[in-house]
Amino acid sequence: MMSAMEVLRQRNFRYLFTARTISFFGTNLAPIAVAFAVLGLTNSATDVGLSFAAWTLAQISTLLVGGVVADRLPRRLVMIGSDTANMCIRYAMGVLLVSGHARVWELIVLQAAGGAAVAFHSPATTGLVPETVPDRLLQQANGCMAIARYAAFPVGAAVGGTLVATIGPGYALLVDGATYGTSALLLARIRLPERAKRTTATNFVRELREGWQAFTERTWIWVLTTWIAFYFLITYAPFFVLGPYIAKQSLGGAAGWTIVVTGEAIGSLAGGIVGLRFSPRRPMVTTAAVFTVSALQCALLAARAPALVIGAGALLAGFAFSYGSVVWDTSLQREIPREKLSRVTAYSWLGAMAFLPAGYAVAGPVADVIGMSTLLWIGAAWIIVTTAAILCVPDVRAFRSRDTLQATESVALSSA
Repeated sequence: MMSAMEVLRQRNFRYLFTARTISFFGTNLAPIAVAFAVLGLTNSATDVGLSFAAWTLAQISTLLVGGVVADRLPRRLVMIGSDTANMCIRYAMGVLLVSGHARVWELIVLQAAGGAAVAFHSPATTGLVPETVPDRLLQQANGCMAIARYAAFPVGAAVGGTLVATIGPGYALLVDGATYGTSALLLARIRLPERAKRTTATNFVRELREGWQAFTERTWIWVLTTWIAFYFLITYAPFFVLGPYIAKQSLGGAAGWTIVVTGEAIGSLAGGIVGLRFSPRRPMVTTAAVFTVSALQCALLAARAPALVIGAGALLAGFAFSYGSVVWDTSLQREIPREKLSRVTAYSWLGAMAFLPAGYAVAGPVADVIGMSTLLWIGAAWIIVTTAAILCVPDVRAFRSRDTLQATESVALSSA
């Protein structure tokens, strides 16, 4: 944990890390509050789905704008603006619910506004991390951010459920609004050099093209982004759509599925911790190879294994995704010019998430046609087969971390 202590001694990163931890907590608190708020108004699962879809679709459709803005303006201010907007949105939802004047369409519209605000926050965060720590601490910083994200998941969900059960969803959303406000105040304490605050503003369309060029000119970026997009469609979405149904039928119901989800959360937290210390020499090869273990949870669910066994598979999948995210973010931050980093991140986020809503929508109908186990086996096999294909891509195999390249150059110079 010495690596974590070293990176947290960096004043600016400490404020960023604390702000994101509090924001992640609120982000995981909100879905339970929103779901029960909508159910309290209409008692309709469809309306709950629409409220979540509004958030996701607004976020995806606004990501490229968020990336351009985060490269054009000081990223800290972009994040403060995003947090402030979401604070106002959550307060508006809370006040409407507490006062008894809320209507479901208002909540759906506010959810969409919140998703759009988050689309500005995510690319700015990835771009801001390298401005708050020296290059040698980049992976440790991303490991800390992953720990914050995944540690906040169970805590935020548990607190959200407790608040909804005791004081109601309206007041829970007011608490969520306070987390965004606190995050904005902490971000305001960050002090950056003048050169890190200013970027050149040009034509918006030209900036999009520049970001696209930076995204596509490195084969490993667009290949792996495409790979993850199909992973969400073929493997991830079917697992989480069909999992609760299978749990109800053969795993003991909600308690069994809770074991699986908890396993994934523990694995995700472990991935962030390992990311603090282990920096692979061949980042993309390591990430792809580790990711093959995510096939195991699908195979175990297809085979109707006991909940504890599936939970162990989910733990490995959570570890692979979390650790892979740390390595991926670090690689982008080191390889992409700072002035284009948020745009490349936005294209990566957009590409990776593009098929996720469709995956959620079609998993059930496809399973009805070919069977749940068949669809899950397809998802497991897809990961193994495509990982082998990914590892055959020269640009993926050849990519080395900057630390490895610097060490190799030093050895070569000393031998000359």
